[in-house]
Amino acid sequence: MDRGRIEFELKFTGPSADLAALPASDFFAALAPSSGEGGGAWERLSSTYYDTFDGVLAARGLSLRLREEGADLVQAVKAKSKDATSRLEFETFLDRASDFPVATGDEEIDRLITEHRDHLVPLVKTIVDRWALVIRFKGAEIELAIDLGSAEALDGEGRACPGPLAELELELVSGEPAAVFDFARLLVVNAPLRFSMVSKLEVALAQLPGADPVGKAVRVSLDPEMTAGDVLAMSLSACAARASSLQGALVDFRRPEGVHQMRVVLRRLRAMERIYRRHLKSGEVAGLAARAKTFAAGLGPARDWDVFLGETLPAALEADYAPESLRALKAAAEAKRAEAWAKAVAIISSPDFTGFLIDLAAAGSLQRWRQNARAPLDRPVMEYAPKALDRALRKAFRTAEEVKGAVDLAARHPLRIALKKLRYPVQLFRDLYPKERRKPYMSALSELQDSFGAVNDAVVAQHLADAAAQGRTPAGGGAMRAAGFISGYKAAEAREAAKKIDAAFEAFEKMTPFWRIEQD
Repeated sequence: MDRGRIEFELKFTGPSADLAALPASDFFAALAPSSGEGGGAWERLSSTYYDTFDGVLAARGLSLRLREEGADLVQAVKAKSKDATSRLEFETFLDRASDFPVATGDEEIDRLITEHRDHLVPLVKTIVDRWALVIRFKGAEIELAIDLGSAEALDGEGRACPGPLAELELELVSGEPAAVFDFARLLVVNAPLRFSMVSKLEVALAQLPGADPVGKAVRVSLDPEMTAGDVLAMSLSACAARASSLQGALVDFRRPEGVHQMRVVLRRLRAMERIYRRHLKSGEVAGLAARAKTFAAGLGPARDWDVFLGETLPAALEADYAPESLRALKAAAEAKRAEAWAKAVAIISSPDFTGFLIDLAAAGSLQRWRQNARAPLDRPVMEYAPKALDRALRKAFRTAEEVKGAVDLAARHPLRIALKKLRYPVQLFRDLYPKERRKPYMSALSELQDSFGAVNDAVVAQHLADAAAQGRTPAGGGAMRAAGFISGYKAAEAREAAKKIDAAFEAFEKMTPFWRIEQD
């Protein structure tokens, strides 16, 4: 049995044909001399992943794999860490007569596996041809491996659900992780690759019927004993992991929820930078936030047209007095949406975005922003959180005073933004406080934001209706009439939503924030 080790790797995906061509490329040929081995070699690997049907191991961040490597069998147990680029790995070479699974030597892991041993079943199988080469780069040894093959999951009735698998992995053999990130930046300039933080197990499970390519964001689990800096590091890693996982939903499947969730991630990153800005002297996180703002702005039109065509127009078409020209306006809006989506896909597929994800993962892993950071980052998050929340709340209340009495709905937009800036730290730090204390406050904040959102959606819908009408004239020349109907329809909705805002905000102001409630 081998001792557990920290596995540090970065992963990339791409079309199988493109990855298969890389070993013969000029760039890879230039890498061979640095390996001292004369080039890479191919081998076939077959792996089976085990868990209970209800995913007990996965829920604890574990994967259990049995791999055939020639005549050998290798058991690997991997445990996720707070840094999404690293995992604790226990590898054990077995003979054919060995019982499986065998103990890892980690008491907690072995207890969990033993407890569920009789219910472990093969859930996923991968068969890949691997080309591997060890290179030397900036004082580090890095294994560069290309895996090409298939990954299949078994559904509840034992039927196989296969899918292609094409990955390139950079695993640190010796040296510093920074060298792996630097090589990754060089790699993506020379090869059309997509940065990924999705495991082979997760790739296979995504083939199951009903699997959602958008998936769900993994909640950052806070421990009161963590420092404020620890929370920032975990949050940066979580943003990198979530953004990388959404690329397929947006680029390959063109799911509206994919572009929406990508914008949520980018906004969350910007919120993190605001929360910690005053204590960071390095410009690293600020630079990432600025890049995130640019990407989010580029995705905005696709999201706006999705809402317009998915929510605004269907509701308007059902109205009793809806003009027939709305159907022609819909065709014009579809063309606008297709154009906006082409730009969104180009942004997420770009080398700039891939480089951004690498830099974001590096910020979460290497944490260079800690250098010369101010003392509060080293303090317990339980001490840091209430001060950060108070700052965001004071900003919201100041903004409310500035727009108080405004008749124009658009004039209230700054308060909507201030409340969004409050909601992100509230969501980040919520698990530090009991659910029964935070739930009423968070519900009130959510309802208030929903009312502001309805007003904002109405304003955006009116602009989009005009843009669609001007972009293409529907048959019969009723384009502007249809746009006018939309404007009137949404303006009525906005007025109704606005009526709720003043009373809701007044009630919200009177609530005691959950982080100020004394614990019993």
